[in-house]
Amino acid sequence: MSSVRQKVALQFIVSNLALVANFVLTIVLARLLSPEDIGIFSMSAVLMTVAHVFRDFGVTGFIRREKELTPDSLRNALGVLLVTSWSVAAAMYLSAPYWAYFFHEARVVPVVQVLALGFLFIPFGAIPMAIISREMAVEKSARITAVTTVVYFGASVGLALDGFGPMTMAWANLINILVTGAMARWALARPLPWLPAFHQLKGIVHFGLGNLLTALLKAADSALPDILLGRRMTPTAVGLFSRANSTVNMVSTALLPTINYFALPYMAKVHHANGPVAGEYLRATSLINSLMLPALAAIAVLAHDIVSVLYGSAWLAAVPAIPWLCLAYALSSLFMLSTPALTGVGKPYASIGPTALSLVAKIACAWWLMDGTLSTFALAMALGQLLSAPLMVFILKRQLGVPVFAWLKNTLSVLALTASTGALCWFTRTQLPDEWPSSLTIAFTGLALSIAFFPISRALSLPISLELQNIFDKLRKKSKQP
Repeated sequence: MSSVRQKVALQFIVSNLALVANFVLTIVLARLLSPEDIGIFSMSAVLMTVAHVFRDFGVTGFIRREKELTPDSLRNALGVLLVTSWSVAAAMYLSAPYWAYFFHEARVVPVVQVLALGFLFIPFGAIPMAIISREMAVEKSARITAVTTVVYFGASVGLALDGFGPMTMAWANLINILVTGAMARWALARPLPWLPAFHQLKGIVHFGLGNLLTALLKAADSALPDILLGRRMTPTAVGLFSRANSTVNMVSTALLPTINYFALPYMAKVHHANGPVAGEYLRATSLINSLMLPALAAIAVLAHDIVSVLYGSAWLAAVPAIPWLCLAYALSSLFMLSTPALTGVGKPYASIGPTALSLVAKIACAWWLMDGTLSTFALAMALGQLLSAPLMVFILKRQLGVPVFAWLKNTLSVLALTASTGALCWFTRTQLPDEWPSSLTIAFTGLALSIAFFPISRALSLPISLELQNIFDKLRKKSKQP
Protein backbone atom coordinates (compact mmCIF):
# COMPACT_ATOMS: atom_id res chain seq x y z
CA MET A 1 0.00 0.00 0.00
CA SER A 2 2.85 2.40 0.80
CA SER A 3 4.25 1.82 -2.69
CA VAL A 4 0.87 2.69 -4.20
CA ARG A 5 0.65 5.81 -1.99
CA GLN A 6 4.07 6.96 -3.17
CA LYS A 7 3.11 6.47 -6.80
CA VAL A 8 -0.18 8.31 -6.27
CA ALA A 9 1.68 11.16 -4.59
CA LEU A 10 4.23 11.41 -7.40
CA GLN A 11 1.57 11.27 -10.10
CA PHE A 12 -0.45 13.91 -8.25
CA ILE A 13 2.56 16.24 -8.07
CA VAL A 14 3.47 15.72 -11.72
CA SER A 15 -0.07 16.12 -13.03
CA ASN A 16 -0.60 19.24 -10.96
CA LEU A 17 2.62 20.83 -12.17
CA ALA A 18 1.23 20.22 -15.65
CA LEU A 19 -2.07 21.63 -14.45
CA VAL A 20 -0.40 24.82 -13.28
CA ALA A 21 1.24 25.21 -16.69
CA ASN A 22 -2.03 24.53 -18.54
CA PHE A 23 -3.91 26.80 -16.19
CA VAL A 24 -1.46 29.61 -16.86
CA LEU A 25 -1.86 28.85 -20.56
CA THR A 26 -5.66 29.19 -20.23
CA ILE A 27 -5.23 32.59 -18.63
CA VAL A 28 -2.70 33.71 -21.26
CA LEU A 29 -4.91 32.54 -24.15
CA ALA A 30 -7.93 34.27 -22.59
CA ARG A 31 -6.01 37.51 -23.07
CA LEU A 32 -4.47 36.72 -26.46
CA LEU A 33 -7.64 35.30 -28.02
CA SER A 34 -11.19 36.61 -28.04
CA PRO A 35 -14.24 34.77 -26.67
CA GLU A 36 -15.28 34.26 -30.29
CA ASP A 37 -11.95 32.58 -31.16
CA ILE A 38 -12.26 30.22 -28.21
CA GLY A 39 -15.93 29.59 -28.97
CA ILE A 40 -15.14 28.59 -32.57
CA PHE A 41 -12.49 26.15 -31.39
CA SER A 42 -14.86 24.74 -28.73
CA MET A 43 -17.52 24.11 -31.38
CA SER A 44 -14.92 22.36 -33.54
CA ALA A 45 -13.52 20.36 -30.63
CA VAL A 46 -16.98 18.89 -29.98
CA LEU A 47 -16.48 16.70 -33.04
CA MET A 48 -13.00 15.71 -31.82
CA THR A 49 -14.36 14.67 -28.42
CA VAL A 50 -16.87 12.30 -30.00
CA ALA A 51 -14.33 11.10 -32.56
CA HIS A 52 -11.85 10.13 -29.82
CA VAL A 53 -14.39 7.64 -28.51
CA PHE A 54 -14.61 5.82 -31.84
CA ARG A 55 -10.87 6.10 -32.32
CA ASP A 56 -10.00 4.38 -29.03
CA PHE A 57 -12.74 1.72 -29.19
CA GLY A 58 -11.81 0.70 -25.64
CA VAL A 59 -8.44 -0.67 -26.79
CA THR A 60 -6.39 1.23 -24.22
CA GLY A 61 -8.79 0.11 -21.49
CA PHE A 62 -8.37 -3.49 -22.71
CA ILE A 63 -4.58 -3.18 -22.45
CA ARG A 64 -4.75 -1.66 -18.98
CA ARG A 65 -7.02 -4.33 -17.46
CA GLU A 66 -5.71 -7.51 -19.13
CA LYS A 67 -4.05 -9.95 -16.74
CA GLU A 68 -1.32 -10.80 -19.28
CA LEU A 69 -0.17 -9.06 -22.46
CA THR A 70 1.47 -10.89 -25.37
CA PRO A 71 3.10 -9.54 -28.56
CA ASP A 72 0.19 -11.03 -30.49
CA SER A 73 -2.43 -9.24 -28.40
CA LEU A 74 -0.55 -5.95 -28.85
CA ARG A 75 -0.41 -6.40 -32.63
CA ASN A 76 -4.17 -7.06 -32.70
CA ALA A 77 -4.76 -4.04 -30.48
CA LEU A 78 -2.71 -1.93 -32.92
CA GLY A 79 -4.78 -3.32 -35.79
CA VAL A 80 -8.04 -2.22 -34.18
CA LEU A 81 -6.60 1.23 -33.37
CA LEU A 82 -5.34 1.81 -36.92
CA VAL A 83 -8.69 0.90 -38.46
CA THR A 84 -10.71 3.04 -36.05
CA SER A 85 -8.34 6.02 -35.88
CA TRP A 86 -7.77 6.34 -39.61
CA SER A 87 -11.48 5.88 -40.34
CA VAL A 88 -12.26 8.64 -37.84
CA ALA A 89 -9.61 10.90 -39.40
CA ALA A 90 -11.17 10.49 -42.85
CA ALA A 91 -14.71 11.01 -41.57
CA MET A 92 -13.73 14.17 -39.66
CA TYR A 93 -11.80 15.69 -42.54
CA LEU A 94 -14.53 15.07 -45.10
CA SER A 95 -17.40 16.14 -42.83
CA ALA A 96 -15.86 19.48 -41.79
CA PRO A 97 -18.00 21.55 -44.23
CA TYR A 98 -21.19 19.94 -42.90
CA TRP A 99 -20.15 20.67 -39.32
CA ALA A 100 -19.56 24.31 -40.28
CA TYR A 101 -22.98 24.43 -41.92
CA PHE A 102 -24.57 23.05 -38.73
CA PHE A 103 -23.10 25.90 -36.69
CA HIS A 104 -23.45 28.53 -39.45
CA GLU A 105 -19.73 29.28 -39.02
CA ALA A 106 -17.31 28.77 -41.96
CA ARG A 107 -14.21 29.16 -39.77
CA VAL A 108 -14.96 25.78 -38.21
CA VAL A 109 -13.80 23.97 -41.39
CA PRO A 110 -9.99 24.40 -41.17
CA VAL A 111 -10.02 23.82 -37.40
CA VAL A 112 -11.79 20.47 -37.79
CA GLN A 113 -9.51 19.42 -40.65
CA VAL A 114 -6.32 20.08 -38.67
CA LEU A 115 -7.77 18.23 -35.67
CA ALA A 116 -8.51 15.30 -38.00
CA LEU A 117 -4.84 14.99 -38.97
CA GLY A 118 -3.91 14.13 -35.41
CA PHE A 119 -5.87 10.88 -35.57
CA LEU A 120 -3.45 9.51 -38.16
CA PHE A 121 -0.65 9.48 -35.58
CA ILE A 122 -2.45 8.72 -32.31
CA PRO A 123 -2.33 4.86 -32.52
CA PHE A 124 1.48 4.74 -32.40
CA GLY A 125 1.56 6.58 -29.08
CA ALA A 126 -1.65 5.23 -27.54
CA ILE A 127 -0.37 1.68 -27.00
CA PRO A 128 2.89 2.55 -25.19
CA MET A 129 1.00 5.09 -23.06
CA ALA A 130 -1.56 2.41 -22.10
CA ILE A 131 1.23 -0.01 -21.14
CA ILE A 132 2.95 2.63 -19.01
CA SER A 133 -0.36 3.32 -17.23
CA ARG A 134 -1.05 -0.42 -16.81
CA GLU A 135 2.33 -0.85 -15.12
CA MET A 136 1.75 2.32 -13.07
CA ALA A 137 5.22 3.47 -14.19
CA VAL A 138 4.82 6.97 -12.82
CA GLU A 139 8.44 8.01 -13.37
CA LYS A 140 8.17 7.33 -17.10
CA SER A 141 4.85 9.13 -17.46
CA ALA A 142 6.32 12.05 -15.50
CA ARG A 143 9.06 12.53 -18.09
CA ILE A 144 6.51 12.39 -20.90
CA THR A 145 4.25 14.89 -19.15
CA ALA A 146 7.11 17.32 -18.53
CA VAL A 147 8.21 17.44 -22.16
CA THR A 148 4.74 17.53 -23.73
CA THR A 149 3.53 20.25 -21.35
CA VAL A 150 6.42 22.53 -22.25
CA VAL A 151 5.98 21.89 -25.97
CA TYR A 152 2.21 22.44 -25.91
CA PHE A 153 2.54 25.64 -23.88
CA GLY A 154 5.19 27.08 -26.18
CA ALA A 155 3.36 26.11 -29.35
CA SER A 156 0.04 27.56 -28.16
CA VAL A 157 1.47 30.91 -27.07
CA GLY A 158 3.63 31.22 -30.18
CA LEU A 159 0.74 30.49 -32.52
CA ALA A 160 -1.60 32.86 -30.66
CA LEU A 161 0.95 35.68 -30.82
CA ASP A 162 1.38 35.00 -34.52
CA GLY A 163 -2.31 35.65 -35.13
CA PHE A 164 -3.60 32.11 -35.71
CA GLY A 165 -6.84 32.86 -33.82
CA PRO A 166 -9.10 29.80 -33.45
CA MET A 167 -6.49 27.70 -35.32
CA THR A 168 -4.06 28.15 -32.41
CA MET A 169 -5.29 25.21 -30.32
CA ALA A 170 -5.79 23.00 -33.39
CA TRP A 171 -2.16 23.21 -34.53
CA ALA A 172 -0.89 22.98 -30.93
CA ASN A 173 -2.96 19.81 -30.50
CA LEU A 174 -1.35 18.20 -33.56
CA ILE A 175 2.14 19.08 -32.34
CA ASN A 176 1.29 17.65 -28.91
CA ILE A 177 0.12 14.34 -30.40
CA LEU A 178 3.36 13.89 -32.35
CA VAL A 179 5.58 14.70 -29.38
CA THR A 180 3.55 12.51 -26.99
CA GLY A 181 3.79 9.47 -29.28
CA ALA A 182 7.54 9.86 -29.74
CA MET A 183 8.14 10.38 -26.01
CA ALA A 184 5.98 7.39 -25.02
CA ARG A 185 7.91 4.98 -27.22
CA TRP A 186 11.20 6.37 -25.95
CA ALA A 187 10.16 6.17 -22.28
CA LEU A 188 8.84 2.61 -22.53
CA ALA A 189 12.34 1.58 -23.61
CA ARG A 190 11.39 -1.74 -25.16
CA PRO A 191 10.34 -2.77 -28.66
CA LEU A 192 6.70 -2.66 -29.65
CA PRO A 193 5.09 -4.02 -32.80
CA TRP A 194 4.79 -1.59 -35.69
CA LEU A 195 2.78 -3.99 -37.88
CA PRO A 196 -0.87 -4.71 -37.02
CA ALA A 197 -2.65 -8.07 -36.89
CA PHE A 198 -6.32 -8.90 -37.37
CA HIS A 199 -6.72 -12.58 -36.50
CA GLN A 200 -7.63 -12.47 -32.78
CA LEU A 201 -9.99 -9.53 -32.51
CA LYS A 202 -13.03 -11.12 -30.83
CA GLY A 203 -12.00 -10.41 -27.22
CA ILE A 204 -10.84 -6.89 -27.97
CA VAL A 205 -13.93 -6.03 -30.01
CA HIS A 206 -16.34 -7.43 -27.39
CA PHE A 207 -14.65 -5.53 -24.58
CA GLY A 208 -14.16 -2.45 -26.74
CA LEU A 209 -17.80 -2.27 -27.81
CA GLY A 210 -18.96 -1.91 -24.20
CA ASN A 211 -16.37 0.81 -23.61
CA LEU A 212 -17.29 2.46 -26.90
CA LEU A 213 -20.97 2.80 -26.09
CA THR A 214 -20.32 4.16 -22.59
CA ALA A 215 -17.57 6.51 -23.74
CA LEU A 216 -19.67 7.69 -26.69
CA LEU A 217 -22.50 8.65 -24.35
CA LYS A 218 -20.06 10.44 -22.05
CA ALA A 219 -18.55 12.27 -25.00
CA ALA A 220 -22.03 13.31 -26.13
CA ASP A 221 -22.69 14.47 -22.57
CA SER A 222 -19.52 16.58 -22.60
CA ALA A 223 -20.35 17.95 -26.04
CA LEU A 224 -23.96 18.79 -25.15
CA PRO A 225 -23.32 22.39 -23.95
CA ASP A 226 -21.32 23.30 -27.06
CA ILE A 227 -23.92 21.75 -29.36
CA LEU A 228 -27.02 23.28 -27.76
CA LEU A 229 -25.50 26.68 -27.03
CA GLY A 230 -23.75 26.82 -30.40
CA ARG A 231 -26.96 25.96 -32.20
CA ARG A 232 -29.41 28.10 -30.24
CA MET A 233 -27.20 30.97 -29.09
CA THR A 234 -23.86 32.43 -30.28
CA PRO A 235 -20.12 31.57 -30.37
CA THR A 236 -19.68 34.13 -27.59
CA ALA A 237 -22.13 32.21 -25.38
CA VAL A 238 -20.18 29.01 -26.10
CA GLY A 239 -16.94 30.76 -25.17
CA LEU A 240 -18.40 32.13 -21.93
CA PHE A 241 -19.81 28.75 -20.94
CA SER A 242 -16.45 27.19 -21.77
CA ARG A 243 -14.78 29.53 -19.28
CA ALA A 244 -17.43 28.75 -16.66
CA ASN A 245 -16.66 25.07 -17.24
CA SER A 246 -12.93 25.74 -16.97
CA THR A 247 -13.45 27.49 -13.65
CA VAL A 248 -15.47 24.62 -12.20
CA ASN A 249 -13.11 22.08 -13.74
CA MET A 250 -10.14 23.42 -11.80
CA VAL A 251 -10.74 20.79 -9.14
CA SER A 252 -11.26 17.83 -11.45
CA THR A 253 -8.34 18.96 -13.58
CA ALA A 254 -6.19 18.76 -10.47
CA LEU A 255 -7.40 15.31 -9.44
CA LEU A 256 -8.60 13.54 -12.59
CA PRO A 257 -5.21 12.84 -14.21
CA THR A 258 -4.13 10.96 -11.09
CA ILE A 259 -7.51 9.24 -10.71
CA ASN A 260 -7.67 8.20 -14.37
CA TYR A 261 -4.09 6.99 -14.28
CA PHE A 262 -4.67 4.57 -11.39
CA ALA A 263 -8.41 3.82 -11.20
CA LEU A 264 -8.85 1.19 -13.90
CA PRO A 265 -5.57 -0.76 -13.47
CA TYR A 266 -5.85 -0.60 -9.68
CA MET A 267 -9.45 -1.85 -9.60
CA ALA A 268 -8.51 -4.57 -12.08
CA LYS A 269 -5.61 -5.67 -9.85
CA VAL A 270 -7.91 -5.75 -6.79
CA HIS A 271 -10.43 -7.80 -8.77
CA HIS A 272 -7.82 -10.25 -10.12
CA ALA A 273 -6.27 -10.69 -6.67
CA ASN A 274 -9.25 -10.61 -4.30
CA GLY A 275 -12.47 -10.72 -6.31
CA PRO A 276 -14.91 -8.29 -4.59
CA VAL A 277 -14.08 -4.61 -4.99
CA ALA A 278 -17.00 -2.99 -3.10
CA GLY A 279 -15.01 -2.09 0.02
CA GLU A 280 -12.13 -0.56 -1.90
CA TYR A 281 -14.58 1.25 -4.19
CA LEU A 282 -16.31 2.95 -1.22
CA ARG A 283 -13.02 3.90 0.44
CA ALA A 284 -11.54 5.35 -2.76
CA THR A 285 -14.78 7.19 -3.58
CA SER A 286 -14.82 8.77 -0.12
CA LEU A 287 -11.20 9.91 -0.48
CA ILE A 288 -11.84 11.50 -3.88
CA ASN A 289 -15.09 13.23 -2.97
CA SER A 290 -13.74 14.51 0.34
CA LEU A 291 -11.35 16.57 -1.76
CA MET A 292 -13.58 17.27 -4.73
CA LEU A 293 -16.86 18.41 -3.18
CA PRO A 294 -15.59 20.96 -0.62
CA ALA A 295 -13.45 22.53 -3.34
CA LEU A 296 -16.49 22.79 -5.63
CA ALA A 297 -18.44 24.46 -2.81
CA ALA A 298 -15.62 27.01 -2.41
CA ILE A 299 -15.62 27.73 -6.16
CA ALA A 300 -19.38 28.31 -6.10
CA VAL A 301 -18.95 30.86 -3.29
CA LEU A 302 -15.95 32.59 -4.89
CA ALA A 303 -17.07 32.43 -8.54
CA HIS A 304 -17.04 36.20 -9.16
CA ASP A 305 -13.63 36.64 -7.52
CA ILE A 306 -12.07 33.71 -9.38
CA VAL A 307 -13.28 34.81 -12.82
CA SER A 308 -12.16 38.39 -12.16
CA VAL A 309 -8.64 37.30 -11.20
CA LEU A 310 -8.14 34.65 -13.85
CA TYR A 311 -9.88 35.90 -16.96
CA GLY A 312 -10.70 39.56 -16.43
CA SER A 313 -13.92 41.56 -16.51
CA ALA A 314 -14.70 40.56 -20.12
CA TRP A 315 -15.66 37.09 -18.83
CA LEU A 316 -17.87 38.03 -15.85
CA ALA A 317 -21.00 37.08 -17.78
CA ALA A 318 -19.93 33.45 -17.19
CA VAL A 319 -20.30 33.78 -13.39
CA PRO A 320 -24.08 33.03 -13.03
CA ALA A 321 -23.59 29.57 -14.53
CA ILE A 322 -20.81 28.54 -12.14
CA PRO A 323 -22.76 27.63 -8.95
CA TRP A 324 -25.13 25.35 -10.87
CA LEU A 325 -22.21 23.78 -12.73
CA CYS A 326 -20.53 23.15 -9.36
CA LEU A 327 -23.65 21.24 -8.31
CA ALA A 328 -23.67 19.26 -11.55
CA TYR A 329 -20.01 18.32 -11.18
CA ALA A 330 -20.51 17.40 -7.52
CA LEU A 331 -23.32 14.98 -8.44
CA SER A 332 -21.17 13.51 -11.21
CA SER A 333 -18.21 13.18 -8.85
CA LEU A 334 -20.20 10.89 -6.54
CA PHE A 335 -19.91 8.23 -9.27
CA MET A 336 -16.53 9.15 -10.71
CA LEU A 337 -15.05 5.70 -10.04
CA SER A 338 -18.08 3.76 -11.23
CA THR A 339 -17.07 3.29 -14.86
CA PRO A 340 -13.40 2.42 -14.11
CA ALA A 341 -14.50 -0.04 -11.42
CA LEU A 342 -17.08 -1.70 -13.69
CA THR A 343 -14.54 -1.86 -16.52
CA GLY A 344 -11.90 -3.24 -14.15
CA VAL A 345 -14.11 -6.18 -13.19
CA GLY A 346 -14.93 -6.84 -16.85
CA LYS A 347 -18.43 -5.31 -16.98
CA PRO A 348 -18.06 -2.26 -19.23
CA TYR A 349 -21.65 -2.56 -20.50
CA ALA A 350 -23.11 -1.85 -17.05
CA SER A 351 -22.40 1.91 -17.28
CA ILE A 352 -24.43 2.38 -20.45
CA GLY A 353 -27.88 2.70 -18.84
CA PRO A 354 -27.09 5.40 -16.25
CA THR A 355 -24.99 7.38 -18.72
CA ALA A 356 -27.74 7.30 -21.35
CA LEU A 357 -30.36 8.32 -18.78
CA SER A 358 -28.20 11.27 -17.68
CA LEU A 359 -27.81 12.46 -21.27
CA VAL A 360 -31.53 12.20 -22.06
CA ALA A 361 -32.46 13.91 -18.79
CA LYS A 362 -30.09 16.81 -19.49
CA ILE A 363 -31.50 17.32 -22.98
CA ALA A 364 -35.07 17.24 -21.64
CA CYS A 365 -34.27 19.65 -18.82
CA ALA A 366 -32.45 22.01 -21.19
CA TRP A 367 -35.40 21.96 -23.59
CA TRP A 368 -37.73 22.73 -20.71
CA LEU A 369 -35.69 25.39 -18.86
CA MET A 370 -33.49 27.06 -21.46
CA ASP A 371 -34.45 30.74 -21.77
CA GLY A 372 -31.37 32.23 -23.44
CA THR A 373 -29.33 32.57 -20.23
CA LEU A 374 -26.31 30.53 -19.20
CA SER A 375 -27.54 30.08 -15.62
CA THR A 376 -30.74 28.24 -16.57
CA PHE A 377 -28.80 26.03 -18.96
CA ALA A 378 -26.36 25.15 -16.16
CA LEU A 379 -29.32 24.41 -13.87
CA ALA A 380 -30.67 22.02 -16.51
CA MET A 381 -27.32 20.18 -16.52
CA ALA A 382 -27.47 19.78 -12.74
CA LEU A 383 -31.06 18.50 -12.74
CA GLY A 384 -30.28 15.99 -15.47
CA GLN A 385 -27.34 14.67 -13.48
CA LEU A 386 -29.50 14.32 -10.36
CA LEU A 387 -32.21 12.33 -12.15
CA SER A 388 -29.74 9.64 -13.24
CA ALA A 389 -28.23 9.07 -9.77
CA PRO A 390 -30.70 6.40 -8.46
CA LEU A 391 -30.05 4.13 -11.45
CA MET A 392 -26.28 4.29 -10.90
CA VAL A 393 -26.73 3.37 -7.22
CA PHE A 394 -28.74 0.32 -8.35
CA ILE A 395 -26.02 -0.66 -10.85
CA LEU A 396 -23.33 -0.41 -8.16
CA LYS A 397 -25.32 -2.74 -5.92
CA ARG A 398 -26.03 -5.25 -8.65
CA GLN A 399 -22.67 -5.34 -10.44
CA LEU A 400 -20.13 -4.45 -7.74
CA GLY A 401 -22.01 -5.62 -4.65
CA VAL A 402 -22.02 -2.14 -3.07
CA PRO A 403 -24.82 -2.10 -0.44
CA VAL A 404 -27.22 0.84 -0.84
CA PHE A 405 -27.06 1.79 2.85
CA ALA A 406 -23.26 1.62 2.82
CA TRP A 407 -23.23 3.93 -0.20
CA LEU A 408 -25.67 6.32 1.48
CA LYS A 409 -23.64 6.41 4.69
CA ASN A 410 -20.46 6.99 2.70
CA THR A 411 -22.09 9.78 0.67
CA LEU A 412 -23.83 11.53 3.56
CA SER A 413 -20.55 11.77 5.47
CA VAL A 414 -18.90 13.51 2.52
CA LEU A 415 -21.93 15.79 2.06
CA ALA A 416 -21.70 16.77 5.73
CA LEU A 417 -18.07 17.72 5.18
CA THR A 418 -19.05 19.69 2.07
CA ALA A 419 -21.88 21.54 3.80
CA SER A 420 -19.65 22.47 6.74
CA THR A 421 -16.74 23.72 4.67
CA GLY A 422 -19.04 25.44 2.16
CA ALA A 423 -20.82 27.31 4.95
CA LEU A 424 -17.44 28.34 6.37
CA CYS A 425 -16.37 29.70 2.97
CA TRP A 426 -19.62 31.62 2.58
CA PHE A 427 -19.39 33.11 6.08
CA THR A 428 -15.73 34.07 5.58
CA ARG A 429 -16.47 35.67 2.21
CA THR A 430 -19.36 37.73 3.59
CA GLN A 431 -17.23 39.06 6.44
CA LEU A 432 -14.43 40.34 4.21
CA PRO A 433 -14.46 43.98 3.05
CA ASP A 434 -15.92 44.52 -0.43
CA GLU A 435 -13.00 46.77 -1.36
CA TRP A 436 -10.47 43.98 -0.90
CA PRO A 437 -8.82 42.75 -4.11
CA SER A 438 -10.35 39.51 -5.38
CA SER A 439 -7.01 37.72 -5.14
CA LEU A 440 -6.75 38.54 -1.43
CA THR A 441 -10.35 37.44 -0.85
CA ILE A 442 -9.66 34.10 -2.52
CA ALA A 443 -6.47 33.60 -0.51
CA PHE A 444 -8.07 34.43 2.84
CA THR A 445 -11.14 32.25 2.22
CA GLY A 446 -8.96 29.39 0.99
CA LEU A 447 -6.81 29.65 4.12
CA ALA A 448 -9.89 29.41 6.36
CA LEU A 449 -11.03 26.33 4.43
CA SER A 450 -7.60 24.70 4.67
CA ILE A 451 -7.38 25.23 8.44
CA ALA A 452 -10.86 23.83 9.10
CA PHE A 453 -10.71 20.87 6.69
CA PHE A 454 -8.75 18.38 8.80
CA PRO A 455 -10.62 18.82 12.12
CA ILE A 456 -14.00 18.61 10.36
CA SER A 457 -13.04 15.49 8.39
CA ARG A 458 -11.64 13.92 11.56
CA ALA A 459 -14.81 14.69 13.52
CA LEU A 460 -16.79 12.91 10.78
CA SER A 461 -14.35 9.92 10.84
CA LEU A 462 -13.75 10.16 7.11
CA PRO A 463 -10.99 8.06 5.49
CA ILE A 464 -9.33 11.26 4.22
CA SER A 465 -8.52 12.21 7.83
CA LEU A 466 -6.57 8.97 8.29
CA GLU A 467 -4.61 9.62 5.11
CA LEU A 468 -3.83 13.18 6.22
CA GLN A 469 -2.81 11.96 9.69
CA ASN A 470 -0.46 9.45 8.03
CA ILE A 471 1.13 12.27 6.02
CA PHE A 472 1.48 14.46 9.13
CA ASP A 473 3.11 11.61 11.07
CA LYS A 474 5.64 10.95 8.32
CA LEU A 475 6.50 14.64 8.07
CA ARG A 476 6.91 14.82 11.85
CA LYS A 477 9.28 11.84 11.87
CA LYS A 478 11.34 13.31 9.05
CA SER A 479 11.59 16.65 10.83
CA LYS A 480 13.01 14.91 13.93
CA GLN A 481 15.68 13.08 11.96
CA PRO A 482 19.16 14.69 12.09
